[in-house]
Amino acid sequence: MTQFRGHRSGFSLLELLMAMALFAIAAVSLAQAMNMISLAVSESIEEAEVREQMRAFLLEVSRDPDLREDSRETNPDDFGLFFRIEIVPLDLENQDAEPLANLFDVRVTALRKTIAKGVEEIDVANTWVYPDIF
Repeated sequence: MTQFRGHRSGFSLLELLMAMALFAIAAVSLAQAMNMISLAVSESIEEAEVREQMRAFLLEVSRDPDLREDSRETNPDDFGLFFRIEIVPLDLENQDAEPLANLFDVRVTALRKTIAKGVEEIDVANTWVYPDIF
């Protein structure tokens, strides 16, 4: 009688299940990483838009020929974002101890109204303005 030695080809069920489980874990990890990257990109875009609006407000206020002490706020947008613009006179002296008149500190603060935290400060930008230059 001859003995038949069978040669197995292919993978067992356990090997296939292990491979599928490893693939599923890798796929979930990749999806989470992509989601985190997407959130970081959208936050960066939002921050850049806020900075651009702040820069525009600083430029607009600094070019005003009738600049004087003032404090005002813009109306909130659909997302609760608004800006506070403060213009404060500076009391500085030159090296001869003479006062520098008509010099202002212009500060723009980006704020967001939220239900949970109330009003949240996002960012601040400021510049010194000497209107007599323009």
